[in-house]
Amino acid sequence: MIPSATFGHWWSGRPRLSQSPRECEANVPRTWFVATFYENVVEPILKEHFPDLSYTACRIGLGSEVLGYDTEISADHDYGPCLQLILAEERFPAAAVQIMDVLDSVLPATFEGWAVHYPTNVRPPRDSEERMLGSDHGVEVYTIAAWCDRFLGRVFPTELTARDWLSYSEQTLLTVTAGAVFRDDAGELSALRARLAYFPRDIWLYKLAAQWGRIAEKRAYVGRAGDVGDELGSRVIATRMVGNIMRLAMLIERRYAPYPKWFGTAFSRVACASDLAPLLEQVLAARIWRERESALLEACRFVAELQISRGIPGAIAPVMGSLKDRPYRFVDSVKIFDAIRAAIKDEDLRLLPEFGGADQFLNSNFVLAVPTCASAATGALLDTTSRTPAGWR
Repeated sequence: MIPSATFGHWWSGRPRLSQSPRECEANVPRTWFVATFYENVVEPILKEHFPDLSYTACRIGLGSEVLGYDTEISADHDYGPCLQLILAEERFPAAAVQIMDVLDSVLPATFEGWAVHYPTNVRPPRDSEERMLGSDHGVEVYTIAAWCDRFLGRVFPTELTARDWLSYSEQTLLTVTAGAVFRDDAGELSALRARLAYFPRDIWLYKLAAQWGRIAEKRAYVGRAGDVGDELGSRVIATRMVGNIMRLAMLIERRYAPYPKWFGTAFSRVACASDLAPLLEQVLAARIWRERESALLEACRFVAELQISRGIPGAIAPVMGSLKDRPYRFVDSVKIFDAIRAAIKDEDLRLLPEFGGADQFLNSNFVLAVPTCASAATGALLDTTSRTPAGWR
């Protein structure tokens, strides 16, 4: 049974450490829980048994607490103190097994009422040949290359190409840029997090333009479906449009979007959400298509004007669009798409069709969560651009 007193401590506010671990940007309970586990248990063990060890200690990878969204319900599976130790490539063969043997021997059975040894299916194997090492507790040992290969599907000896950036879902980039770093002697992880902190300018503009392209695809469909009496179909389309506008807002605010379970939570924390969310709620609450269409129009106007206020290159004032003189009302998202795309300096990127990054044209979380799958899908799509199918702008 989970001790209620522990929940009362860790899920009530943000407890302060007597000495905050260096670079711990945690502002959520369980990451602070892991920080104190490191500071009070793991760090003293390493200092006693390996006083000259240079290493990185962090909580990154998978898990709601890495994103900062964990609640009491998060503790119903794979739960306990978990952190990663990262060793230099040349030190791993000699040190990793020794470190794990010591941890296996001296880690306590519990910490703050939680089991230190607990089952989960996401730990690395106990195989030092793969430069990663796990056990029956939550402390994992890696090299930075092995961690990247496991969670990102590649190592990072050089800068990412445009194809590389587009092949990563934003939820994958959050596995390394979210979470907390408690110690980083070599600075290797901090450097990687800085490199992947957000998209380069032209990739960002291309994804912004592509997101307006997503909106343009269905710009008149809410009205067209409603016009023939298909209110259910109109609602479905409008709901998808709301999701597209939320993702657009996160791009404008330069925030990576997590996987679907936490997408709305992440959106609610961006600066514009307090103004935009009520407009989107009006879209979802509308009972007839004309009300739905009007609310979408206002939401699109809002994000178009937000781009201008944020100084986004190529941003233009929203204007009303038309489609073959049909009586449907919408912001001309094609004009916005064209204006932002024109601000892209990289010619190859500027000339790509508006399919965007992996998480803009794929909606299978299974594919998006596996970097090799997302990369394969993105590569296949990029490889078709030389044939320029009919209908691509």
